[in-house]
Amino acid sequence: MSQSTRVSPPNSIVFISDPNGGAAPYPVRGPLILSSPSCISVGCKMEQDGPTEFVLGRAHEVDPGSRPAFDGPLETPNHAVVVSTVDRELLLSDNVPTTRTRVRIWVNHPTEPDRVIVGLE
Repeated sequence: MSQSTRVSPPNSIVFISDPNGGAAPYPVRGPLILSSPSCISVGCKMEQDGPTEFVLGRAHEVDPGSRPAFDGPLETPNHAVVVSTVDRELLLSDNVPTTRTRVRIWVNHPTEPDRVIVGLE
């Protein structure tokens, strides 16, 4: 079952990782989504412009039917995936069956999405 929340994250970014956090991707100006083997960063709507809706669930449940902006593996040694802020505030979490999880991310805008969907496999 999917879950969602609407927040205005500090710095207009969230991280998707194992509960231990992983190693954040090196920041590069331009791309909305960056990844390392253990962490994915996703930009969102400017914090001061209002909340962004974040959805987390199984890919087959949350797939909006369009091509994902990101599709790649994530190390999940604790069999869980979390979505958190730069302040490490937990926004969403879900258990996964393996230590390596396929993550797909859909956004509704190429630079400032106000809806970010995270699908897990």
